[in-house]
Amino acid sequence: MQKIIYIIAIFSCLWLGSSAQCPLTNAIIYETNEPLVSFKSIADACAPIFWFSPDEPGLFNESGALTLPEVLPYDLESEKPIVYYKIKEVYTSLDKASFIDLSNRTTSSRDLNLDNIIRFDIEYYCYYSEEQGAGSHPHDLEASHFKIQVHKNSECSEYAYVLEVKRIIAKAHGQYWFDNILNVDNQTILPMVILVEEGKHGNCTDKNGDGVYTPGFDVNEKPNDTWGTRDIISTGTLFTGGFQAWMAKTRIPETAIFPPSSTNVFEKGGVANRIRRAADSQTYNLRPFPQLPDNYPDKKLAKMINGKKPKLWPRTHYNTKVHKIARIERENILRNKIGVTYSFPGFEFSVPLLLIKHVPAPMTGGWLYHKLYLTEQRINIYDAQPVNILGHQIRHSNSASRWLDNYIGFGYEFISNDNGVDEIKFVSEIGLKIRLNLAVTPLKFLRFLGTDYWGLSMGWRNRGFNNFEGGSFVLTLGAGAF
Repeated sequence: MQKIIYIIAIFSCLWLGSSAQCPLTNAIIYETNEPLVSFKSIADACAPIFWFSPDEPGLFNESGALTLPEVLPYDLESEKPIVYYKIKEVYTSLDKASFIDLSNRTTSSRDLNLDNIIRFDIEYYCYYSEEQGAGSHPHDLEASHFKIQVHKNSECSEYAYVLEVKRIIAKAHGQYWFDNILNVDNQTILPMVILVEEGKHGNCTDKNGDGVYTPGFDVNEKPNDTWGTRDIISTGTLFTGGFQAWMAKTRIPETAIFPPSSTNVFEKGGVANRIRRAADSQTYNLRPFPQLPDNYPDKKLAKMINGKKPKLWPRTHYNTKVHKIARIERENILRNKIGVTYSFPGFEFSVPLLLIKHVPAPMTGGWLYHKLYLTEQRINIYDAQPVNILGHQIRHSNSASRWLDNYIGFGYEFISNDNGVDEIKFVSEIGLKIRLNLAVTPLKFLRFLGTDYWGLSMGWRNRGFNNFEGGSFVLTLGAGAF
């Protein structure tokens, strides 16, 4: 018995040792032998290139220099365009008593001690004084989020500490389902190129820096829901389906703006073969995100700035059970993943397939999820009394955000009546879903229910596997993407 345990222990150690992965060479942004790294050094190393549409309003001044992104109204003026950054989240292997809180220090005196850091998140912000086109409004603040892994004493590097970009989330119009997400792979070129949507300024990753958005390549998560780059949206033309190639305009080198460390940009990953600077002035200044003054008079801007949390950064996640649970909730964003609808009569509930995480469907790019429902109805026209039904289906929808979508589901129903007759029947359903994004309507106050979408679905439900019986039309209305 002891020999068996010993052998298992050896194989476990070998497996654990082999599971440690080397960082992707093309995803490395920083290498050092010193554990202390300043916030500014990290921000410079990770800073992306922003690439605008050739028809972006107000992109150039009279002398032909780039003017976007702009400085925040309450910040110091700048001769060059400005991009801001926050190191938002820090994940440490220590407990709260052992880790020094960084959020209360001045930005200039803050360093990350890589000895105590597992990973961290940094976010870059671009401010625009106005969003153009349909639904235009003053003040627009768009973000791109980078998740960085810290490798320590790796056998794959001669340096003690290696920082690797693992995931990039380019925000688009403040909607979770629209986020353009890139999981970095060996075809990714850094520094990351961010395509900026014309007039509306939504951000999108461009994995190979060619100035053309390619679905499934430049964004490789949520392919049917991701927003992409839709330069035509500023004209007021909004289409309800997925991205189409004609919606985006090809970028030209003169409209790309580089980080201040761009002298090193052309030494990395073949970026020189993708973008050439038209002039040395095409760089932006990089600044830490400034704190909003108290009682700032512009309420709209104040609301926007205060929405970019945390106010005191970075926020620290400690090695405790409470923080781990909070992290799971935050990273999976339970908001937008649970739905409650009324099914005339009865109620339906949609839940992610893994309860806290949705599962993408292979090949289709859609989603698999649970649908639970409670209803009371007559299954056959000969039934004297309605029966009680508890149903469960595994459903598939092509997307979670399109205005018009279809779904299909298979499952079972528990059927009982007042006489105590119980039976279980196979059930199948197919139908259409119409969604409304409340964030762009006067009904946005209903978002407090935990979802940005409400919708109406119409379907046909059949009971039985070979011999269909008791088919019925199903109409539901309520909250949730599904």
